[in-house]
Amino acid sequence: MHKLWKKLTRWVDRKPSRVTFTTRVIAYALDWAIGGIICGLPAVVIYGLVTDRSDMFSDLYVFPSLGFSQGWSYLAGILCLIVALIYYIYIPYKVYPGQTLGKHIMKLKIVRVDGEPLDIKTLVMRHLVGLILLEGVSVVVSRYLRQMLTLATGFYFEYYLTAIGGLITMISGVIVYNTPSKRALHDYLAKTRVALWDEPEQVPIVKKVNQDIKNAINNA
Repeated sequence: MHKLWKKLTRWVDRKPSRVTFTTRVIAYALDWAIGGIICGLPAVVIYGLVTDRSDMFSDLYVFPSLGFSQGWSYLAGILCLIVALIYYIYIPYKVYPGQTLGKHIMKLKIVRVDGEPLDIKTLVMRHLVGLILLEGVSVVVSRYLRQMLTLATGFYFEYYLTAIGGLITMISGVIVYNTPSKRALHDYLAKTRVALWDEPEQVPIVKKVNQDIKNAINNA
């Protein structure tokens, strides 16, 4: 079984990480909880204002089911997505560099494997494409995207995409647990890894070589 696992995972990074699996899971759980509350807030507010009801908001299907325009579902979903982009992209880019709130609390950071500074493109690939769109079930706003797609097409995409996203998330979790690098699928997609906050930045090889050449010239 161990040999089969190694054959199937030849492509994974086996460089040991100082970040433990437990620490990553706690940071993930914090982001799921905090991010879910913050990103879902627009839908909750719109539901209360439009329906004048005080019961708990369930999903985007609730607006048409109560006789309200389906447009309210789209508005709520789009606003939740905007807030999610602020949480998962703007905050780790500008507010806490390399950190979502969960990683900030757990003193972790996202870094590029090539040692270059973290940029918007990398965060979009990691969080929007990898975490929200592909893995899906790990972020609350993904559910709203699936519901909007279902409402727009009339086909119950949510069921199938949730199943696919759940499988991808499970595979990602198994890889994090069973490999020394503790990198998830969205890390491989964006070419990132999670490091401790106080871990020294890696200098890209090209930059290091150029610096060594420059130093040699200056010392000549």
